[in-house]
Amino acid sequence: FSRNHNALGSIEQDPGVFGEEVARIVKKVLEIRYSLLPYLYTLFYDHNTQGNTVARPVWHEFPRDNVTWSIDEQFMWGQGLLISPVLHQGDKHLYLYLPPGARWYTVTDFLDLTTFSESLTGWQNVSAPLDEIPLHLRGGVAIPLQNPAQNTVLSR
Repeated sequence: FSRNHNALGSIEQDPGVFGEEVARIVKKVLEIRYSLLPYLYTLFYDHNTQGNTVARPVWHEFPRDNVTWSIDEQFMWGQGLLISPVLHQGDKHLYLYLPPGARWYTVTDFLDLTTFSESLTGWQNVSAPLDEIPLHLRGGVAIPLQNPAQNTVLSR
């Protein structure tokens, strides 16, 4: 998920060595990850007990929507979170697909409801600054969250 392996004598890879901006962005992303750990644990439990997938292609949730069949730059965690990463260096906007038949909410901070906004469905051109991962929450799906902290022990 975000574990880094390095060897003695190798170039440093800790986010802090790349400057304040990178450290700030990585901290923000890790706080999202820590907020979502209960959801991930639930998805892995469902995988273990029922064989459900954790990360899945969009078509897995929307098999009747033939537009989703060719989407390979977006994916879902479970049935509730659509992740649309920026994959091309320098991109500041992203052309993404929000399948009709569901309500979608743009989320930038899971623990601050003022950051939630309902999104239109279909193909959308969205802003994707370097410090934000385009995340969309599917309406009607409960996602367990927790407050982020310095580590998983403190965030429980």
